[in-house]
Amino acid sequence: MTRGAVLLFSFLLSVSLPAQRSLKSISASEWINAGPMLGYVHMKEAHLWIQTKKPAEVAIHYRPLGSNQNWTTTEVIKTESKTANTAKFVLDEVLPGKVYEYKVFVNGSQLNFPNSLTFKTLVDWRFRQDPPEFTILAGSCSYFNEDIADRPGRPYGGDYQIFEKMADMKADVMLWLGDNVYMRPIDFGSRRGFLHRYTHDRSYPQLQRFLQTGSHIAIWDDHDFGPNDANGSYVGKVWAHEAFRLFWANPPLVQFGCENSIASAMEFNDVHIFLLDNRSFRTEIMNNGQHQIFGREQLDWLINNLKYSNAPFKLVCAGGQMVSDAKVFENFANYEEERAYLFRRIEEENIKGVIFLTGDRHHSEVCLMTNRKGNKIFDFTTSPLTSGAVTKKVEENSYRINGSLIQQRNFLALHFSGKQGERKLQAIFYSSDGDKLFEYTIHQKEL
Repeated sequence: MTRGAVLLFSFLLSVSLPAQRSLKSISASEWINAGPMLGYVHMKEAHLWIQTKKPAEVAIHYRPLGSNQNWTTTEVIKTESKTANTAKFVLDEVLPGKVYEYKVFVNGSQLNFPNSLTFKTLVDWRFRQDPPEFTILAGSCSYFNEDIADRPGRPYGGDYQIFEKMADMKADVMLWLGDNVYMRPIDFGSRRGFLHRYTHDRSYPQLQRFLQTGSHIAIWDDHDFGPNDANGSYVGKVWAHEAFRLFWANPPLVQFGCENSIASAMEFNDVHIFLLDNRSFRTEIMNNGQHQIFGREQLDWLINNLKYSNAPFKLVCAGGQMVSDAKVFENFANYEEERAYLFRRIEEENIKGVIFLTGDRHHSEVCLMTNRKGNKIFDFTTSPLTSGAVTKKVEENSYRINGSLIQQRNFLALHFSGKQGERKLQAIFYSSDGDKLFEYTIHQKEL
């Protein structure tokens, strides 16, 4: 081979190898800190969240599962350290009731994940068929240990296999009911602290398969918001709001007056879900009797939505217990005037099918209230997922359903089934090892 030919061959080899490397798929663990995670999904779009370990250019390719169609490609988003290397994509070239497969590309290379990546859009069922059967999971109080930030002694978090059991259920939606992360004293005094806590906790290995299963929607409570029992006067709430928006792909958030909130609402098949903000407008319990958790504007927004809704089951998510009459800790019962207003308005408007989903308490239970119009109002409290459970005697609560008290780590599964007009909700609490702990069934006609 002549010297010129050798030089030409060497040049072609040098330019072709990088091209080959760019087409080669690589392990997701090299680039991905957490996710991908499906957030809000409807009939014509799905929202997808992901976090890289360092700045990168990320894109999603997707198409109907099992088809030979060309892949639809999203815009390329460059993750940046200033926003914790997070990215949110809107996949809007989709049709109702379809399953889609997708791929993640980083810097032009496809990433290999241990699990197949798919999502399903909502079915356009009205006037065509009965509502689909589906499952929603719920839970609160997820503590992820970190030696450098935790108190000395026995770790507070544990039983992380609970997320594997939840992933095994292949549920359609997960509702994170607050205290989804626990800000430590080294976190809640700075923006960087908030971003670090979310980044650390979201990266837990046992969590990843679950994040890739179904749609994940969240509210918050005090530990996501800042210090323990924090109220709306907390000066770091601007960091809390920013971190929440960066790390969750919720439906559009509502603003009340000039204040931001994490309140929102969405439908999932024939269920309507309302997401309340129990921190941004909360005040301390004042001696003058003027105190609140949600504020009148947010409660009126909720009542207006509940009145409009024709869903047989209206799931209202709040960080703390709503129905319980025990005036302990941060329960709604401590805020007598606001609590009376909400339940009076539900009764006056003859709103049926209200089911609160709550967390916070480090125990689980089911509460049932029947108002003067005969309408039942339920409160399913589910707590904790991985933080410590309360094992001592729990306070008296006249609305607690006998046998429903659970004092160990657990999660809640809500199974919706039946023909239109005859829908049924089967609620089952499971242990961190996937064992049934308590079961309760609600028929649409009894509400």
